[in-house]
Amino acid sequence: MKLLVGLGNPGERYAQTRHNIGFLALDALASRRGVLFSKGRADSLVAKLQLGGEEILAAKPQTFMNLSGASVQGLMTFHKIHPRDVFVVVDDMLLDLGRFRVRSGGSHGGHNGLRDIEERIGKEYNRLRVGVGQKPPQWDLADWVLSRFSQAEAVALEKRFPALEDCLETWFQKGEQAAATSFNGPWKPDNQA
Repeated sequence: MKLLVGLGNPGERYAQTRHNIGFLALDALASRRGVLFSKGRADSLVAKLQLGGEEILAAKPQTFMNLSGASVQGLMTFHKIHPRDVFVVVDDMLLDLGRFRVRSGGSHGGHNGLRDIEERIGKEYNRLRVGVGQKPPQWDLADWVLSRFSQAEAVALEKRFPALEDCLETWFQKGEQAAATSFNGPWKPDNQA
């Protein structure tokens, strides 16, 4: 079993914000697969699905972003999942909207959700960073990541999320390098994938 974690903050206040791209991505994936999230262990919402020939436990930690690692660690312990079988979908404000960056291992890059996960389980887990657009110079960092997507951005992301499913399928079937080669490149919102 693999653990697919979407990072975000619970509650209506944070819905549709840039920091919640992990929740949005997993919601889109679950909808396409016809599964629903329900209350799970370790303060999370979970759904089970098949992806790339693997049994996947999709999870949305409800601990708030800065404590995401507690939920991830709890799910890993209960389900006996190794860090190399953990895949985290997370926002990245250094990437253009909708651009993917697949990576195994590495650093948290200043992201507090990833920082907490790293402190609890180490660096060996996998990351799928999803671009939420670069912060305009006049914006405060916290205000930017907690800002909501515009209607045009939300529409663009809806077009992009099916490719996230393809990216994960490739990653699970063929490995990180194949997924990175196929999906790490530029993407424009007017593209279909």
